[in-house]
Amino acid sequence: MPKRLSFKAAPDAMASGSITISNTGTGPLMANVGAPKHTPPFSEVGGGQGVLINAGGNRLVTFVYSPTKKGSASDQIAVTSDDPTQKKAIKVKLKAKSK
Repeated sequence: MPKRLSFKAAPDAMASGSITISNTGTGPLMANVGAPKHTPPFSEVGGGQGVLINAGGNRLVTFVYSPTKKGSASDQIAVTSDDPTQKKAIKVKLKAKSK
């Protein structure tokens, strides 16, 4: 999983980037993908709370950057799961520029 997703889009356009959550365990995994705090310009597609991933499976979660003006924006999402070995959330930074 990347530690950062970078986006570039002109105002009133959009850019997207994705992360893949993999279940390398032998049983189902319930993952939770935190929504970006700054909506807009960021939004999340295909994630959320209670994302079920079967053993050996993957789940693609896409983030969209839709700026309405020039400038830069940043945010952060957190991925957690019901895996007892996951001690803390996996954090992914969202960085964007609009020219």
